[in-house]
Amino acid sequence: MTEFVTVARVADVAPGTGTTVVVGRREIALFNAGGKFYALDNTCPHQGGPLAEGWIEGTTVTCPWHAWCFRMTDGTMTLGDYASVETFDVLVEDGEVKVSRTPRPA
Repeated sequence: MTEFVTVARVADVAPGTGTTVVVGRREIALFNAGGKFYALDNTCPHQGGPLAEGWIEGTTVTCPWHAWCFRMTDGTMTLGDYASVETFDVLVEDGEVKVSRTPRPA
């Protein structure tokens, strides 16, 4: 069974923004895309840019360092199969945002 950790309150992450949270030893980029929450590994595989600081358009985040783009839904790169980032399940309960301790299977 997947274990979830409370990382934020819904009100803490405005729609169209992201923030960095910590789950265990991992930095996770938590995004609010139009009221739906997504969680990705915070490190861009290109050169380690912080995805939580990226630009959001729909359910795509663009790394602020070199503009690599990833789908929040599954962590895949939008420009091809060069790279991907791990994704994490998210639960919203009673105004709290919870992220799974383990990434989704690839």
